[in-house]
Amino acid sequence: MKDKAIILDLDDTLLSTHYRQYCCINGYLINEGKQFISFDDYLQMRHSNNLSNTNLLTTLNIDLDWEAFRLYYLDNIEAENYLALDELIVEKHFLTEVVQKGFKLVLLSLRRNEANSQKQIQSLGIDVFFERIYFEKHDQDTNPKLNRLQQLNTEFDIVAFCGDSASDYEAAQQLNINFVQVKTSLYRLPDFEQARQFDNINQYFSTIL
Repeated sequence: MKDKAIILDLDDTLLSTHYRQYCCINGYLINEGKQFISFDDYLQMRHSNNLSNTNLLTTLNIDLDWEAFRLYYLDNIEAENYLALDELIVEKHFLTEVVQKGFKLVLLSLRRNEANSQKQIQSLGIDVFFERIYFEKHDQDTNPKLNRLQQLNTEFDIVAFCGDSASDYEAAQQLNINFVQVKTSLYRLPDFEQARQFDNINQYFSTIL
């Protein structure tokens, strides 16, 4: 009999990256001698208008060398000093209780810097709860999580894949895996038709305990 497993996304599912993204952008703009909006205004604009970071800057009429900005952002967004700005969404006692109930937890995240990411989850004290930890590289042509999810589906009885993005939902749909949609993203996405919706991951965990 296969172990029951819950697959968990990391960014904006288990921890909030909102302030990290804001500070990385603001750091670049300061270097360029440009001013940015407040963090509260940043959140409001992204939530209300479903803007990407680039589209938000365009909306604000901030003129940049976009390729230089893109490279700066990719090079810095997972630097240790920025990762230190993330805050846990998940309450650790829920992780403890879910594991004690017999579920295997698998972390499946899109990150470029695996070493810094491992350090981050260790410093946050959540690495110990996971049976497996995977950091997949971004791939523009295919869904980076799909192959890993397919492999995990052969090894475990997957109870749910929990995430905040459309790409996570699409991967789960392709493999007929139950998807749990958490509403902690910077985007205000519509409710996915074949998913269970929760305000946050803690709310979902409380339903299975």
